[in-house]
Amino acid sequence: MDFADLLHSVNSIEEKYPPVHLWNPDLCEGVEMKIDREGNWFYQGSIIGRDKLKILFSRILKFENNRYFLVTPVEKVPVTVDLAPYMIVDYEVDSDQKNIILKTNLDLSIPLDQDHKLEVKKIGGEYIPFVHVRNNIEGFISRPVYYSLIEIALEQDNVFEGQLSLTSFDCVFDLGNISD
Repeated sequence: MDFADLLHSVNSIEEKYPPVHLWNPDLCEGVEMKIDREGNWFYQGSIIGRDKLKILFSRILKFENNRYFLVTPVEKVPVTVDLAPYMIVDYEVDSDQKNIILKTNLDLSIPLDQDHKLEVKKIGGEYIPFVHVRNNIEGFISRPVYYSLIEIALEQDNVFEGQLSLTSFDCVFDLGNISD
């Protein structure tokens, strides 16, 4: 991958998301890409600090056969992902606390709705909240945002038989058990 060419093309992308689902190039071996559980992106062991470059990469990210890849029409690079490519770092809620918009670390906002469902998964002994972002690609919700969503659920008074739920865009999402 020539990162100089990619960086130069960041501002020239006309479509927000290219049709990576249509691209099936050969696998490019020997390139190490990683996204850690803090939402940091790495190339060959070095952190990628430029937000525009990470945003560009997020737009050419593809999930297939339970693996992530950066895909162009001519090459496909495997990406090791600790939790999920996107991290939910902020949110907005309307005055009635009925509709929630989640904001990612990669310049993307999504509604918490039927197409972007929240699910709490148990991974290695801990429960982590995930949300469907796009094209079978998930984002994990940062701890501060998750705690805020719990507060909203409590204000919505969505507790039934020890289960706490959150309502957004007329959808109900299970946040788990609450302690007495």
